[in-house]
Amino acid sequence: MIQETLEEIKIRKELASYYFSNFEKHRLQDPAKASEFLWGTLNALVYAIGLLHGKKIAEHSKVIGILKELRMDEESISAAQMVHANFFHDFMDKETFELQTKKVVTMLRKLEEILEKELKRQIKSIKHERQVCQ
Repeated sequence: MIQETLEEIKIRKELASYYFSNFEKHRLQDPAKASEFLWGTLNALVYAIGLLHGKKIAEHSKVIGILKELRMDEESISAAQMVHANFFHDFMDKETFELQTKKVVTMLRKLEEILEKELKRQIKSIKHERQVCQ
């Protein structure tokens, strides 16, 4: 079970990286498509963090709930929701898009740090448990 969870986290991290690189490819010529990829990056990271706590976070409202639990600032959460909506409605001008995506990218870096710290902590705990059981 633990190995399966770690494998799924690895897949989600790779997916986040893939989505982010596609966000960067599309950000200048197709902001609506780039918005989809940026939201996908966020979603993949939140999903991976949720897995560390035995949760599969897939619904929009639950993603937002986890961001709040992780104490992400409201401005960044609002920016993420705007970016997600931009994929569907393509309403942002270039300046707004750049401003909002910058906030989301900053939040993504924080989520990556949280994921790495939690992952290291849990792996360390598993190794310790194995040593105690031997």
